[in-house]
Amino acid sequence: MTRREYQLVDVFTDRPFGGNPLAVFTDASGIDDGLMQAIAKELHLSETTFVLPPTSNDADHRVRIFTPDTELPFAGHPTVGTAHVLAGGRDGAKRLEEGVGVIRVTLRDGFVQMEQPVPSFTGTMVTRRMAAEALSLAVEEVRSDVPIQVVSAGVPFLLVPLQGLKAVRRARRGSGALDANVYVFAMGGEWPDSHVHGRMFAESLGVSEDPATGAANGPLGAYLVAHELVPAEPTVRIRSEQGFEMGRPSIMDIEIDRLGERITGVRVGGRCVLMGGGWLDV
Repeated sequence: MTRREYQLVDVFTDRPFGGNPLAVFTDASGIDDGLMQAIAKELHLSETTFVLPPTSNDADHRVRIFTPDTELPFAGHPTVGTAHVLAGGRDGAKRLEEGVGVIRVTLRDGFVQMEQPVPSFTGTMVTRRMAAEALSLAVEEVRSDVPIQVVSAGVPFLLVPLQGLKAVRRARRGSGALDANVYVFAMGGEWPDSHVHGRMFAESLGVSEDPATGAANGPLGAYLVAHELVPAEPTVRIRSEQGFEMGRPSIMDIEIDRLGERITGVRVGGRCVLMGGGWLDV
């Protein structure tokens, strides 16, 4: 048996016990796939990361990301949190090799920002009525002026626009379950400087609800820009909040670059709080 140490960090928050907790194993050499998955299930956080030497000359580290049930090619709060841990509080940049390629992360004055792949948009057969039933809502609580849509920067999310914060708070996964990672949102927020308020449900990943989903918020920002739910600028800045219904307030700052109608860049960032760590004998 070998003692494997990890660090615990709360991501997308500036205060302890907020944001999304993450376990980071900074030296995962010699841990095989099955053991990584077993460790993630044992810790039962929404994600656990394992840091390895890179296989690409363009990267500083390779990062593998596991939910309790599966490995992900990319995820936001694990990318931000892992970079924060590896940087040790120092400003600079990290290039993290993940399943979608090399993700560049910059760190400055405690703020950690990752570049994301430009997301793809696809249609869906999910109707307002189907979404409302799956979320235990009335059909009138699902907006009809903008579409329900699948958007992905590596992990697909079904974005469901709701009429207001009350509908987001009331949303529950009901009997008409959708076979998708479902992100519900409404414009506005609990905090005055927030532009959008969301929740993410992903039972298929072993996560009933996620307090902060960086991989969904880049696509969400692109959706808001594409459907003109935020003012058009060459670089649009959006503050997104999540996790309030779980008692873990999370704040994500999104930047979307656009050239005409085309989205050319996506960045998501926030702050992190180191909470401690631990070890496993495996």
